[in-house]
Amino acid sequence: MKLLFLTQVLDADDAVLGFVSRWVRGLARHCERVRVVALEVGATGDLPANVDWREIGRRGVVRRYLRYRGVLRQALEREGFDAVLAHMVPRYALVAEGPARRAGAGVFLWYTHAGIDRRLERAVERVDRVFTASAESMRVPSERCVVTGHGIDLEPFDLGDAAPDEPPRLLSIGRLTPRKDPLCVLEAVALLRGRGVEVGLDLVGPGMTRADSVTLAEVRARMERADLEGCVTIHGAVPYTEVAEVYRRAACVVNASLTGSLDKTLLEAMACGRPVVSCSDAAAGALAPLGDAAAGLLFAPGDAVELAERVERLLASDRAERAALAARLREIVREGHEVDVLMERLVEEMEAACTGAGA
Repeated sequence: MKLLFLTQVLDADDAVLGFVSRWVRGLARHCERVRVVALEVGATGDLPANVDWREIGRRGVVRRYLRYRGVLRQALEREGFDAVLAHMVPRYALVAEGPARRAGAGVFLWYTHAGIDRRLERAVERVDRVFTASAESMRVPSERCVVTGHGIDLEPFDLGDAAPDEPPRLLSIGRLTPRKDPLCVLEAVALLRGRGVEVGLDLVGPGMTRADSVTLAEVRARMERADLEGCVTIHGAVPYTEVAEVYRRAACVVNASLTGSLDKTLLEAMACGRPVVSCSDAAAGALAPLGDAAAGLLFAPGDAVELAERVERLLASDRAERAALAARLREIVREGHEVDVLMERLVEEMEAACTGAGA
């Protein structure tokens, strides 16, 4: 298969989308050729010889659209690429549909977010398959939806016996946005410290919009009111290649996201063997292999009191309990969310769909 992969950023060092390079390497193992079409291209030294890329750029709406269409036509109508996989952006699949259908190529979408808009609904109607990490991560009902699990690279997240920092620190990682609810996490830290639990917090992730800037101001104001400035650190964006060290320092990773979808950072934490406490709808499914113990890692959305209780209990557990939990969390990721398993399945699903369409 010759695969056209459409994404926003191809850059192994990008703080948000650095993992895409690892996905591309995984896809390339099962494809004759992979071409990445991205708005931005950065570090690509980790990519194999059967991968190339086209950078569209972000300037000029009309210019960008025309260049995008030209790149798609070249690959699909002249070079004979077999399939298009759009990553996270339904609009990419919609733009690719015309040239792909004229060339007899398949069109596919990867989407993991609880949000629904008309573009997503239209894309789901038109693609051959839409792949997603969990049932909660793609909420447009469709027979075309295939739940696959996430794609986590276990190797860089193998921390071995590396211990977290002392005194213990919590970690909240991801965009600093209202939907990640950092204020709930801050409130839980304030509650814990008020009970005499010496705990700190690292907030890691970029702000990308004006609303995110407002959230950052609210976070700083809450830190000042609760006298948390000495124990909470706002790190901003961290290159993807340095994220494993961020997890290493944490005694517990807190996921207060209100999006409802299966957050990749939750699985990365599990791959590191770090306990997670989450309010996500999808987290219960991801943690289900733990049985009854999963309940101790879940809290109600926005409930800082319950979050603080869950964290306090984890911090009070003994070393043997923590080691057993770490091993089980990592094994859950290995069994259900390993990147090469996912990439192989995506290629198999796309090949089967393309063969069926051509039969």
